[in-house]
This record gives sequence, structure tokens and C-alpha cells, in this order.
Amino acid sequence: MAVHFASVSYINSSLLEKFVGNSTLSILYILGSLLAVISLFLAPFLLRKYGSIYVFLFFISLEILAVFGLGSISLAYLVILFFIIHLSADPILYFCLDVNLEQEIKKEGTTGSKRGILLSISNIAWVLSPLALVFLINQNSFSKVYFLSGIALIPLFLIVILFFRNTKKADITNSNIFLSIKSLIKQKDQARIIIIQFILNFFYAWMVIYLPLLLNKEIGFDWDKIGFLFVIMLLPFLLFELPVGILSDKKMGEREFLIAGFVIISIAVFIIPTLTAPIFWIWALVLFITRTGAALIEISSESYFFKHVKEEDTGLISLFRIARPLSFTIAPLFAFPIIYFSSYSTSFYFLALFTLLGLLFIPKVDTR
Repeated sequence: MAVHFASVSYINSSLLEKFVGNSTLSILYILGSLLAVISLFLAPFLLRKYGSIYVFLFFISLEILAVFGLGSISLAYLVILFFIIHLSADPILYFCLDVNLEQEIKKEGTTGSKRGILLSISNIAWVLSPLALVFLINQNSFSKVYFLSGIALIPLFLIVILFFRNTKKADITNSNIFLSIKSLIKQKDQARIIIIQFILNFFYAWMVIYLPLLLNKEIGFDWDKIGFLFVIMLLPFLLFELPVGILSDKKMGEREFLIAGFVIISIAVFIIPTLTAPIFWIWALVLFITRTGAALIEISSESYFFKHVKEEDTGLISLFRIARPLSFTIAPLFAFPIIYFSSYSTSFYFLALFTLLGLLFIPKVDTR
């Protein structure tokens, strides 16, 4: 899954820019993300009716169709259609993975380390996949990268069929997402973690959509350099998430890491608009620091949240995963007027201030 998503996440906006303008680009991200939010609201119902494996396999198949379509078709309306399908299927796949993973984690005291292992394995792919931009992109042609992304889902399809246990109706009891929203009024720390997830994914959305355009269009980096920049940028996820997950289980709680993560990420993002020259190592260092903060936030929020839910709590898990598509809906709404009246670079000042809001939602009770 990580090879699939990582290989195309940072080129989607550049592909779409060939067919639509900047304003339409933002609208497409909003539409696709809204559809993803709706899908996640329906996901608990779908799992109760059809079982987790069949839902998983359906959306894997849909995603394979979408990315192969993005890689092979040059008709604007079909590219738009496949992109919206691709964007909306993404969170459903992670939702299905979460439900199956919760079946395997019985001791909540090991949640941080096991989530850290999962994220570290995933991050190997996120770190290496940008190399596809170096070797497969030829004169702004992204077809081979999308084909790689689609091929990566074929073994996933086989793994789900052969090894995953189907979660059926009887296994899913807490699936009403509206009751789950109501329950968050009493479970304030879980609500805070979901808001933190939204802020983190708002950061990811801004970076995925607008950072490649900034680096290529305004700063002047070629795609081979951008590919190497992204490899260095993503290394903190590989280096830090597993150790932090283990520490949050054994030595410390998640609060300290969340605070440090938001301070680091805000300072680093604030530096981005001050960089105007294509000096590779300066950009690499600043982007590396942004993801150091993001890595601390990601593993700490995942560890905290999944220590407080079970596999049957599909409504809460769905809310947790809605944070991603919701952020991809709202981030372009904020970005469009800023970019329209200024530039991609200037917009990152707003992002730096927005990430600082995360400090207001640190959970009051730690899990130490």
C-alpha cells in the first residue's frame, strides 16, 4: 500500500496541472476528498453488511483501475474521473487495514511499538518510492510511475485473499459513526487526538499538493532533484517512528512527543518561504526537519488513539481516518485565495501558523 500511494502522491498535482488550472486543481482535491469523507461515513455499514475482506478487495480493485487509468489516458474528463476515484479510495484502504490490525493487537501496552513497526515498514516504501521520480519520469511524463503504483496493489490483493480474517456483522458492534461523534463529547482526549490528526493531515495535504509545484515552478528544481529531495525529506519517518513508539510504551507517554513535534514542524515550515534559491542541501535539511516533527506527531497520535479503541469500534476508527480526506477538502479552500493573491511560497507562512494550533489540543491525560 505504501509503495502504491507514495509513488504517486507527490506527482498527482503536477499531472492534473497539465489538464486544468490552479483553481480547478484545488476544486478537484476538494471533490475527491469530500467523496472520501462520505465513503468513510459509510464504511462501518459496508463492513457490517459485506465483511472487511470483501470491502477491502473491492476498493483495491477500484484503485488499480484508477491508477492504471491515470497512467494511460490523456482525455481530461477521464483523468479527472480517475483522480477523484483514486483520492476517495485511499482512506478506505487504510481504514480496512486498521480494522484487521486491531484484531491482531490484544495487549494495548504494545500498541505503540506495533504501530511503530507497521509505520516503519510502510516508511521504507515512502522513503524509496520518490526514487521512481528520478528513474521513471521522462520529460514530465508520469505514466510509468502510475503503472508502478497499480502493479504494487496486485500482491496486496493476493495477501488479503490468502491471509486476512473476515470481520463480519457479529464482530462489529460500535459502528454508528454519529453515536461515535456523540461519545467524543465525554472522551475529550480522543477528540483532541482526532483534531491533532486533522492538523497533521492538513500539513500533509498542503505539502502533497503545493510543495512539488513550489519546488518545480517557483524555485526551479528539476524532477530528478525533487525525487532525491523527497527521499531525504521522508527519512525521519523511517528513523524515528519505531523508537518513539517503543518509548511511548515503555518509558514516556505520548504528550511530550506531540508537543515537541508541533514546535519542530512549525519552526521548519516557517523557514520555507525564506528559501528562494535552488540550493539542494539547504532545502533537504529544512524539509528533513519538517518531517521530523511530523514523524513525532504521527506515531504519538496513532499510538495514543489505538490504545483506546478495539477492532469493533469501527465508528471511532472511521472518524480517525476521516481526518485525512477532510484535511484534503479544507486545505485547498484556504490555499486557493492565498496562492491566487500571492504565491506558493508565501502560503507556507499560513501553514506554519496553522500547525501551531496543534499545541492547543494535546491530550490532558497521558498513557504512561
